Amino acid sequence: MLVRVPKGSIVSLLVCIQISLCITNARGMQDVTPDSNQAFSWRPHAILAETYLRQGSAESAIKEAELALELGQGQATAVRPILARALADYGDKDRAISILQEHVKEYPSDVAANILLESLQSYPLLNKLGSGPAAANRKIDPTLAAGVTSLPLNSGWLPPDVDEWVPPLVSRASCDLEDILQKAGNRIREFVSNVDRFTATETLEYEKINKSGIASRPETRKFDYVVSVGEVRPGMLSVDEYRHNRGFEDDFLNAVTARGLPAIVLIFHPYEAVNFEMTCEGLAQLKGTRVWQLHFRQRSDKPNRIRAYRVNGTPYLVSLKGRAWIAEDSYQVLKIETSLVEPVPQIGLAADHTIIEYGPVHFKKDGTDMWLPQSADVYSDLKARRRHEHHSFTNYLLFSVGDLQRISAPKAGDNSSSNPSDDQPDLIRPKDS
Repeated sequence: MLVRVPKGSIVSLLVCIQISLCITNARGMQDVTPDSNQAFSWRPHAILAETYLRQGSAESAIKEAELALELGQGQATAVRPILARALADYGDKDRAISILQEHVKEYPSDVAANILLESLQSYPLLNKLGSGPAAANRKIDPTLAAGVTSLPLNSGWLPPDVDEWVPPLVSRASCDLEDILQKAGNRIREFVSNVDRFTATETLEYEKINKSGIASRPETRKFDYVVSVGEVRPGMLSVDEYRHNRGFEDDFLNAVTARGLPAIVLIFHPYEAVNFEMTCEGLAQLKGTRVWQLHFRQRSDKPNRIRAYRVNGTPYLVSLKGRAWIAEDSYQVLKIETSLVEPVPQIGLAADHTIIEYGPVHFKKDGTDMWLPQSADVYSDLKARRRHEHHSFTNYLLFSVGDLQRISAPKAGDNSSSNPSDDQPDLIRPKDS
């Protein structure tokens, strides 16, 4: 990919490096061609747009911003304020105002965009702000491009958004989505009906990510992990989880562990599937197994019962979109990957990306296998605190609804955690309407 940048610019050189990293990490060292998953390319063009704008080259900034918006579409909405500022600098204030009005209507909490819009509407003399050296010397509000720069653009630590590309398929043959959802839903319903609680040994590797996208030395801990699953009444599912620390401080347990992982698969339970837009992309291969590849997205007109962040006691709903891989023969969910439908600026949540792989766990009572998480990777950027957690689960024990043997929930005073601390994800339950 050839990128032209102003000569003698160190910033532009860094942009080129970021573009190379973005393409390398996102595509796994594959060649990038105009016809292959172009959506990967919008972030480098967004960086260039901001760089050109800072250097006073409004015309080049406009071209790059428009290209970023064209490639990224719904993922690149944060580029709109950059384009508007470039247009204002170039002299097209009317179009700049129109773009900002559309943007703040969709994102009313974007403070920087609102300020820019107000300034353009209030001062007619800004109709032609000009470009060149004078424009280059003006400082840009650092929050103007917050939406673009909030995620490290080299993507070295954060996987691509699920909508930035479609994983390869072995066949685009038409699939019966209704049949797939029914059979996969039966598997999830079967699990909820048969399993009361399960225990596992959870190993957690945790790393902090700095502003340059570089990970700290990982810390590793082990937990005794207990999950309770059930239908407390028709239409209402309950998933509760407990972690018992093994001799280390509770602060670590409360500060770093993501919660709500067991609940994500409930997206395919019949109670929850109706709350998502579902599409079948075709047949794919996952570790040698033929799978149906499905895309899902939280519907805006339906209740969100899967994920939220609880901050200072207040829950903030987090809408998810993602992709699932469901075995063609057994209709078991083998893998789920999720991203945010949109950031949650009220709490500073810029990224929440989860990848969960499932595998069979033998159920001794009737000789069946239940599919449970084998590993999970959680990437988050909350209030500019970026982190990556890798969870692995072993030594599963399953307990059926009919078992006499039960696992007691942790008693008060135990070194365990069931309630999330501030800034931690928690599952939102259905409420009576």
